[in-house]
Amino acid sequence: MISRLVARITLASMPLLLGACASMSSFNGYVSASSEDAKKVEHGGYSDAATAQIAVVQNPDFNGGRISPRALKKIQEYSISCQRQIDVQLAGAGQSGVNGAVPYGVAGLGVGPAAKAAFAGASMHAYALYGGIAYLLPGAVNGLITGSYAMASAKGTCTRDFWEDVVHTDPDFRGTHVVVVYAGKAFGNSMPPALKK
Repeated sequence: MISRLVARITLASMPLLLGACASMSSFNGYVSASSEDAKKVEHGGYSDAATAQIAVVQNPDFNGGRISPRALKKIQEYSISCQRQIDVQLAGAGQSGVNGAVPYGVAGLGVGPAAKAAFAGASMHAYALYGGIAYLLPGAVNGLITGSYAMASAKGTCTRDFWEDVVHTDPDFRGTHVVVVYAGKAFGNSMPPALKK
């Protein structure tokens, strides 16, 4: 009985785990650019993964309201550097899921005493087991979302801070700003519309 329940929970959570790979999901904090993404950026291309935790905007009063390709390249390079530095320091998806599942599961054990107090003849042990298991998946999802938010915040803020170190060193960079994206980018191409073609 319990093994079937665990199997069902695992199957139900697979879309969440797969969603953690997409920069447009609620789990974009866990996204990091691959070596292929880094090569694309190095050659002047745009990478959704390199910008998973940020949006790039341009003040219309500077540089004709257009983002310089040099500025976007530099921002993406900083973002990749931040992703690599922060990934090893913060909890990943697995640890974040467990961090949420454990306290929720423990809280779910409270269903047992509550059922015993409310219903004559209710089995405190059976309801506690039910409550503990039932709370595991919502707790894991909450942990994943909270962990992703923390990752996106750290990676996006790091990128913005690195950019602020150099934004005034080059006229091409004037008026270009980095905004932190905590959860989910636009589906499809999320390239900044103000980018110079």
